Amino acid sequence: MRLLTILCLVLISVHSYSQEVINENETVTRDGLIYHQLSTEPLTGTVVSFWDNGRLFTKIKYIDGKRVLYESFHNNGQLNSRQNHIDFKSNNPWETFYDNGQLEFRGNSKDGKKEGPHMGFHKNGDLWYRTNYIDGKKEGLHVSFDETGNLTSRETYKNGELVE
Repeated sequence: MRLLTILCLVLISVHSYSQEVINENETVTRDGLIYHQLSTEPLTGTVVSFWDNGRLFTKIKYIDGKRVLYESFHNNGQLNSRQNHIDFKSNNPWETFYDNGQLEFRGNSKDGKKEGPHMGFHKNGDLWYRTNYIDGKKEGLHVSFDETGNLTSRETYKNGELVE
């Protein structure tokens, strides 16, 4: 029974270390990786920072010192932006939000360039624009709408160039 208790305590301590939450001012960057300032092992856990009013400003999750999820927050506590880092590369979806919590933007990037559909939304939640990107260049139909849903522009792009 004593051995089982010790084993459970070891597993719990390993799990809690791997899920560590620390303040960003307790971190250092070495060779492009994030470390707790008192550690020689790359950080696996969450780094947080705060607004002057004490609310959460950023929350960044790391695995082996590499960022896997970045979230920022408005000073009223609402989510401001979220960006995933797939396979620790810049191939990732991201979203931004208005301070009322409404989705403002959704898009993707690949190797640091815009890729795929990008959509913006008015504060009331209605679609503002939709554009598609291939290798960082507009491709295909781009449409924009006003806050009442009326079409305000319709353009077609080929390899980043306006064709109609």
